[in-house]
Amino acid sequence: MARAIIGAGGIVLQNCAARGVETSGGRLSAVVTEKGTIRTKIAVLAGGAWASSFCNNMDVRFPQASVRSSILSVEPGVESLPDALHTTDVSTTRRADGGYTLAISGRARVDVTPQQLRFARYFLPMFARRWRNLAPGGLEGWRSGHEALGRWRLAESTPMERMRILDPAVDESTVSEILRRARNLLPGLAKARIASKWAGYIDSTPDGVPAIGEVTSIPGFILAAGFSGHGFGIGPGAAT
Repeated sequence: MARAIIGAGGIVLQNCAARGVETSGGRLSAVVTEKGTIRTKIAVLAGGAWASSFCNNMDVRFPQASVRSSILSVEPGVESLPDALHTTDVSTTRRADGGYTLAISGRARVDVTPQQLRFARYFLPMFARRWRNLAPGGLEGWRSGHEALGRWRLAESTPMERMRILDPAVDESTVSEILRRARNLLPGLAKARIASKWAGYIDSTPDGVPAIGEVTSIPGFILAAGFSGHGFGIGPGAAT
């Protein structure tokens, strides 16, 4: 996608945090980054788990909450398994190297954060419906800062610059349960060894539907967030 953007005359700037936007005549006129100001009449905020904090700094209220999900992959060598399989117990997907990614759909930890507390009443119905797959977390999210309620000036360093990549701790109990369920369902995985395990924050809205559209208070400022972990899949379609 980056090569296509460049091929069409666009510019891709990596490792360059956006700090906020400027307005002129009541509408967006620029995006301020850590490396300078970019003049533009339209900007899209696709900040994932950071989106609500970014909006809060602009006096835009966007209810958003994130959960910490853990996942694992096993080494290549397992034969006769389907390329993709989804069940209520466990899901598996074949990787390019011949290994498999294993996960329990919806299983996650709810880490307490300032934003979780602020928007709790909006998310309690969703969390109540998913109680079998959700468990209390710790202070991992609080320390990460992606759901903080602090403010910053455009000329100073932002929370996004202090924590550029959200790389939370893996929930080992979830990893063990994923592997147990996968081996019960697919005996071919009995001797498969774990190749890697990782965790990430999945952001969502109270109804689980992405928020996509122009912010009425700042014409030209478009929000695209709350994709519930499906951003890579439906992002290109949302962009069109």
